Amino acid sequence: MVAATAERTRAQDKRGAVFTAFARALRREAYVLQNQPELLWQQLYNRLQWEEEPVPAVLERALEERSRPGSTPWLKTKTPFHESSALLSVLEGHSGFVNACAVSPDGRFIVSASWDNTLKLWDTESGRELRTLEGHSHWVQGCAVSPDGRLIVSASRDKTLKLWDAESGRELRTLEGHSGEVSGCAVSPDGRFIVSASDDRTLKLWDAESGRELRTLEGHSAWVRGCAVSPDGRFIVSASWDNTLKLWDAESGRELRTLEGHSASVSACAVNPDGRFIVSASCDKTLKLWDAESGRELGTLEGHSNWVQGCALSPDGRLIVSASYDQTLKLWDAESGRELGTLEGHSGEVLGCAVSPDGRFIVSAGEDRTLKLWDTESGRELRTLEGHSGFVNACAVSPDGRFIVSASWDNTLKLWDAESGRELRILEGHSHWVEGCAVSPDGRFIVSASWDNTLKLWDAESGRELRTLEGHSNSVCGCAASPDGHFIVSASWDHTLKLWDAESGRELGTLEGHSDGVRGCAVSPDGRFIVSASVDQTLKLWDAESGRELRTLEGHSDGVRGCAVSPDGRLIVSASRDKTLKLWDAESGRELRTLEGHSDWVEGCAVSPDGRFIVSVSRDNTLKLWDAESGRLLGTLPFLGRVLCVATYPWLPRAVCGDSGGGVHLIDLEGIEHGPVIVTAIDRGDGPHVRCPACLEKSPLEQNWFGQVVGCPRLGCEGHMRVNPFVTELKAS
Repeated sequence: MVAATAERTRAQDKRGAVFTAFARALRREAYVLQNQPELLWQQLYNRLQWEEEPVPAVLERALEERSRPGSTPWLKTKTPFHESSALLSVLEGHSGFVNACAVSPDGRFIVSASWDNTLKLWDTESGRELRTLEGHSHWVQGCAVSPDGRLIVSASRDKTLKLWDAESGRELRTLEGHSGEVSGCAVSPDGRFIVSASDDRTLKLWDAESGRELRTLEGHSAWVRGCAVSPDGRFIVSASWDNTLKLWDAESGRELRTLEGHSASVSACAVNPDGRFIVSASCDKTLKLWDAESGRELGTLEGHSNWVQGCALSPDGRLIVSASYDQTLKLWDAESGRELGTLEGHSGEVLGCAVSPDGRFIVSAGEDRTLKLWDTESGRELRTLEGHSGFVNACAVSPDGRFIVSASWDNTLKLWDAESGRELRILEGHSHWVEGCAVSPDGRFIVSASWDNTLKLWDAESGRELRTLEGHSNSVCGCAASPDGHFIVSASWDHTLKLWDAESGRELGTLEGHSDGVRGCAVSPDGRFIVSASVDQTLKLWDAESGRELRTLEGHSDGVRGCAVSPDGRLIVSASRDKTLKLWDAESGRELRTLEGHSDWVEGCAVSPDGRFIVSVSRDNTLKLWDAESGRLLGTLPFLGRVLCVATYPWLPRAVCGDSGGGVHLIDLEGIEHGPVIVTAIDRGDGPHVRCPACLEKSPLEQNWFGQVVGCPRLGCEGHMRVNPFVTELKAS
C-alpha cells in the first residue's frame, strides 16, 4: 500500500515537472508562436530537449517520426540557446531600439520607449501588446508611470514630454520648454510633479496636473541624461555627461551638492527606497554607490566590459540591477557590492532596466528591439555561458567536420568541437573586429580577416599564429582558401580583392573593379574562378589564374553581403541588404531566381554539400532553409537576435551559424532528403584525385567516376560521394 502510494506520488511529480516545463517553454516562445504557430513542435523541442528527465523522454516518439526523410522539414538545435536560464519571456513589436522601460505600480503592465517614435504597453503576464502610443515626432528616450498607475510620461528627442492616459492610451498633453532633446523623466512619489532631463544641460520640473513648467534646474556643463526623485520627494538626482551627478532641493530647485568620481559620462541614476543611498551608472563601465546625505562615495561596482547605460533597485533596496552596452545585465548585492549574477540573452546593447514592484522580475530594454523579462531569483545563479562577447560575423567548418571556427567583434576567433559545441581554444592577436574566417582544405590552417586591415594565418592544431598578411589599405571583410590550398583570397573595404600565396604569405595580385567595399568572396570547387560580393550592389566573377574580370552580376537593389558557390560549381548564391537571395548561373551569369521571405538584410548564405538546399541568415533574427532547385522555403528557425553568418557541414545535413549576441549554434536539418556529397577532382601535379568527405583520404581518380556516385575505396570507410561532372567539361576543354 505504501509502495503504491509512493509510486503514484512519483508519477504525479513527473507529470507536474513535464507540465511546468511545457508551460515555461510556451511562455518563452510565445512571441514566436503568435506569428508562426506552425513552428510549435520545433520551438518546444529545441527548448525542452535540455530539460531534465522525464521531459526529453516525452518528446522521443514524436522526434523519431518527425526526423524521417520525407517528413516536414524542421530545424533542430544541437546546442542550447545562448541565454541565461532566468529569461522568462521576450516582448517583441518595436521596429527600433528600445531605450527605456518601466513597470506599473501594480505590476500588471509594462511601458517601453523606442527609437521607432512610439511607446508600447504590454500585459506582464501574457506578454501581449496592449496598445501603442503614437504622437512623438522623434525617438522616445525615456518613460515613467505615475504612482497611481493612471498616467504615463514620455521623454523624446523631439524636445518634448508627453502625458498619456494609461487606460485608454490617449495623449493628454505635451510639455514644451526644453531647447534640446529630452533624455529622461521621473514622477514624484506623490504624483504631483514631473522631472525631465535634457541635452540642453538642464532639468525642468512640471506640474503633473496642468503640465505647467514650475522651474528649471541649471548647473550641469553637459547633457543631462537621467534623473530620479527621492522616495520622500524632497530631493532630485541628475546624471550628466559632465561625469557628475547633482542633488537638488525639489522645493526650491537649489543645487545641494555635486557627486564627483566617475571618469566618464554618467548615464543613469536611481535612489534607494529608503532614500539613504544613490546608484549611478557610467560610461566608465562601472556603477557607484553614494551616501545621499553627505554625497560621499561608498563603493564602485566593477564587472561590465562596456558602458553601463541603466540601473535600478529592487523594492527592498537589497538588489541593484545594471544594463550595459556589453549586451548583459548584472545583479549586485547592494550591501556588499558583490556581483550576484549575469543575465545573458540580449543580442545587442542593453539600454535600460526596471524591477517589478514585488521584486520578482526584471525588465530590460535593448538595441535588439525587444524587452526581456527575467526571474530575479534564478538570475542570481552564477552561471557562465560560453561564447563571444561581441557579434559573431563569420563561421566555418573544418573539412573533416570535427571543429568549427567563429570570428567576432570581440577581436578573437574561437574553435569549437563540432559535435558537442564545447569551446576548444581562443585565437587572439587581431587588434580590431574579426570579420571573416576560413579553413584550409586539409584542415591544417585557419585564415582570419579583420578590421585591423590584415589577415592572419593560424595553426589549427595548436592555435599558434603563423603569419600576418598585410597589404590592404582598409578593413578586410572576408576570406576564402582555394580548393587545393595553394592560395587565399581576401575581400576589403578598399574596394579590392587580393590573392596571397598560402605557404609564404606573399601577395600574388590585386583584383580591382568594384566601386565600393567588397564584403565577401568565394572560390569555385575547381579553383578556376572567384566570386566577390560588394556594397556596390553587384557580384563579380574573376579568373583565378590571371585575375581578369570575367563578368558582373547585376540585379540586387542594395549592397550584397555574402556569396557562395554550389559544390558542382554551376550555381552562385548571393545574400543582400535588399532582403533577398539570388541564384545565378555561374557559366552565363544569368539570374535564375530570387528567394524572398526575409524581412531584413540577408547577412549570409551557404549551399549544402550535396547541392540540394541553401541556408540563409538575416538581421530579421531567423535562419531559413530553401530548396535549391525550386527556390521553395522549407523551414525557418527564429533566434533571439540578428543571425550574421552561416556555414554548412561538409558531409551531413547540418549547419552552423553565429548571432549578434555572441552565440554559435549547431543545427540539424531534419526531414531533409540528403544525397551524396559532391566532390571535385584536384590535380596537384601527381595526377587527379578526389578526397573522401568522410575519412578525408585521397584516392586516384578513375575516369568512369565522373558524374557517378562512388564509394570510398579505403578499407573500412563507408563514405559515398558524387564526383563532380563539371570537371569533365573543364578537362575536356
